[in-house]
Amino acid sequence: MFRLMDTYHGFKLMEEAKIKEIDSVARIFEHVKSGARLLHLENKDDNKVFSISFRTTPQDDTGVPHIIEHAVLCGSKKFKTKDVFTDMAKSSLKTFINAMTFPDKTCYPISSRNQKDFFNLMEVYLDAVFYPNIYENHELLRQEGWRYEFDEETGKLIYKGIVYSEMQGALSSPESGLETNVLASLFPNTTYAVNSGGNPDAIPDLTQEAFEDFHKKYYHPINSYIYLYGDQDLNECLRLINEEYLINYDRIEIPSHIEEVKPFAQMVEKVAEYSISEDEDEENKTFMALSFVTGETTDPETYLAMNILNNMLIESSASPLKKALLEAGIGEGMADLRIDSIKNTVFTVAVNNTNEDKKEEFKRVFFDTLGSLAKNGIDKNLVEAAINSIEFDLREAELWRRSNKGMRYSLVVMDSWLYGAHPTIHLAYEEKLNQIKAKVEGNYFEELIKRCILNNNHSSLVVLKPKKGLAESKAKALEHKLQKYKETLSEDEIKVLKERNAKLKEIQMKENTPEQIATLPKLSLSEISKEIEKIPQAVENMDGVKLLSHNVSSNGVAYISLLFDANVIEEKYIPYLGLLRDILGEVDTEDKTYLELNTEIFRKTGGINFETEVYTEAKNSDKYHAKLIVKGKVLPQNIDSLFELINEITTKTKFDKVKRIKEVIQDIKAKGKRTMVNSGNKVAMTRAAAQYSKASKYEDILSGARYYEFICDIEKNFDNKHTEVEKALLRVFKAIFNKNNLMISYTGDEANLDMVKEKLHIILNNLGDEKLEAVEICLEPSRAVEAIITGSNVQYVAKAFNYKKLGYKYSGKMRVLQNILDSEYLYTRVRLQGGAYGCYMELDDLGNMGVYSYRDPSLVETIKTYDEAAEFLKEIDYSLSNMESFIIGAIGDLDQPLNAAGKGSLAVRNYICGITSEDIQRERDELLSSTLEDVKAFTDMIKKGMEENYCCVVGNELKINENKNIFDRVITLL
Repeated sequence: MFRLMDTYHGFKLMEEAKIKEIDSVARIFEHVKSGARLLHLENKDDNKVFSISFRTTPQDDTGVPHIIEHAVLCGSKKFKTKDVFTDMAKSSLKTFINAMTFPDKTCYPISSRNQKDFFNLMEVYLDAVFYPNIYENHELLRQEGWRYEFDEETGKLIYKGIVYSEMQGALSSPESGLETNVLASLFPNTTYAVNSGGNPDAIPDLTQEAFEDFHKKYYHPINSYIYLYGDQDLNECLRLINEEYLINYDRIEIPSHIEEVKPFAQMVEKVAEYSISEDEDEENKTFMALSFVTGETTDPETYLAMNILNNMLIESSASPLKKALLEAGIGEGMADLRIDSIKNTVFTVAVNNTNEDKKEEFKRVFFDTLGSLAKNGIDKNLVEAAINSIEFDLREAELWRRSNKGMRYSLVVMDSWLYGAHPTIHLAYEEKLNQIKAKVEGNYFEELIKRCILNNNHSSLVVLKPKKGLAESKAKALEHKLQKYKETLSEDEIKVLKERNAKLKEIQMKENTPEQIATLPKLSLSEISKEIEKIPQAVENMDGVKLLSHNVSSNGVAYISLLFDANVIEEKYIPYLGLLRDILGEVDTEDKTYLELNTEIFRKTGGINFETEVYTEAKNSDKYHAKLIVKGKVLPQNIDSLFELINEITTKTKFDKVKRIKEVIQDIKAKGKRTMVNSGNKVAMTRAAAQYSKASKYEDILSGARYYEFICDIEKNFDNKHTEVEKALLRVFKAIFNKNNLMISYTGDEANLDMVKEKLHIILNNLGDEKLEAVEICLEPSRAVEAIITGSNVQYVAKAFNYKKLGYKYSGKMRVLQNILDSEYLYTRVRLQGGAYGCYMELDDLGNMGVYSYRDPSLVETIKTYDEAAEFLKEIDYSLSNMESFIIGAIGDLDQPLNAAGKGSLAVRNYICGITSEDIQRERDELLSSTLEDVKAFTDMIKKGMEENYCCVVGNELKINENKNIFDRVITLL
């Protein structure tokens, strides 16, 4: 029991309160000696979370907070290995381990379900942020930030560095450039006007002195925000934090501040450029954003109300603003801007694929539409839908599709705490939400629009224009700049530089000594559960349809999936199945416009989504099952509403509104382009696997590069193809939504299962019931080393193969192999030496194995690294202690917490693929018994797999063309 105003291990308890929304007791402490703040959220969640954050306010684009975020985790006073972050990640039961740089803060969160592991990770992170090696080891800035390197082939001087490469990739997308310019336009001469992640043009300006000064200035306890969450030993947490760290610090003046910006007298305009290829047309390639500073993030009502308004006006397909902009032809779609949370709330609406000469029309339609809404009122159903949607999100509290509520809350509290307000005001949301609901019958949101947008001059219009060859000209200018610098170097200086780089490479390659490894805290295998966590699943027949039910605690939400088998779809219609997935719910039905449909969905449910999956059978990697999945989530009292809406979509959707179909296709294309640039690793992996796997080839056509090509073609030729598109969609629609193709999954509390069964007739009675024959599809993979050119400044390099076709069976021991290759080989060679942001191995229990790099400045060198992986495995010689750490890390990757929906999806996947609980237990048993010899036995498999040479590179045009001789086929997808 903790008492108010008493002190515990140097921490005085200042406040304690129950927060019913998150079923937690909140305690706020102040560290008496150092001035550190600490928030503890006590509850029964076994997934314990610790985070320490600092308010970091950079004044330039060198990316210093971002580079420090990377560097402090590369060894510290107590923990002596050269890369503590990776060493802990590979040997821990972590459920989350990372660090994040935002415009005004840097956060270091970890979580684990194992108490000893949790304390180990917490201590490692505290030592890293307060006592990093950055002052002694000046190579860390060069490794993590930037350095001069000599290109081995050309002898030219180049820049390398992990953050340098990361930001080259991050800023490749026009949306990222738009986000940066929006903040700079609204908050000039403040920390928000610079890029805290770093601009590659400015990163090389960062000096060692400025690097160290930034850490000294901001990484003090009085500028920290410490967060604890879950079922943990709070007393021991406070003891550790105080005795090992905070007791060594005295209070100082708080060094960080965020400059205030006076409200503008009038809207400002800002024009910037982004690069397109010389082959691209500049027409319809401009992005535009209208943005408004709407209040303070510390105002809980405005914070919540603006989230609701944003959902209503931008995120919802039923948005009258989105409809007006598209119908006026302002752009082809809405740009996906994600402005990080900062001191002020910001409302932004952005359009893509437009032209600069439409900026006045953009403003006119925007203000006319919002003016009409403010004057004539917003449809109350739309308001109710937006409120319901936000309320579902608040209650589920997912973070990046992870089941980690404590992590989500750690970021939410910073939205007030960082700016001097109470840390829990956004967690205790029900009172404000109820107040907003009570005001809806009046003109609450209409007045909000007037106050925050229509009568608000603190706003900007940002125009981001395409410029042909901008990237190429910048690359040439950089090459010239580096060449001029090289010419100033004497032979001795060049020799010193090369020797320093060679020394860095030697350090990177050198293994940690036993003494260094011994400084790291670790678990033992005896502390690891040997039993798998089983997901309950019952299988029964409902009116001729298989029903899988999963009795899982779900906080009262029912998760329902309808899985329709696509085996009735001919090969030429596979891309239309993907288009159907993307278009359902976005077009009219016989009874409702798409606006009415979307409004009704979010009024009555937590959402209805449409997905596709291609499941491969575990015992036959050539046999797969493609599914179109309709997913809904709903509170029990609205199950009948959910089923009525699903029934309407699956039986009454219309495809005859040509203009709307074109709008949706343009939006699909824009999203696909973002995926190509920002998530090229997924595209490359699917494309590489499609060279040997029928299932992956199907997936590529359904949602990968082939699908994007298909979308680009029908968008370009839509006026001539819309009749063909309508007929194809109707054919797939009628074939797929058939009772005989259907399997149903329910996940949630068992008490609601009978209600689900009782209401299923709403769907089953109206689906087609013809006996359709399965179609034989001959998707024969074909080998070809491929390159896909996108607008990225970096590469995503992938190689993959099927180990079952090489004669190997799946074993849990492969998970240990994966951990070793990830952390010991790929990380060192591709990230540390090559400068890529990341490089990872992927494998599944169905036969697929592969490697990919992420935001990689290299290409040929990375492929060479993959090909030499077998040589690395041949030489490894790890101790029993090392192997135990690798095993524990692999278990940690398997034991990630899943929410109710995730558990249901995993159980369904295993059922379709033919994977039993016995198989999963055997995987764990094999993993836990792995030896060095077991891992080395995979050497030949890796060698043969890489020799298969199923390879795909997605990325930069210049880099690909420089190496086009290694490719069988080069495709341009700009």
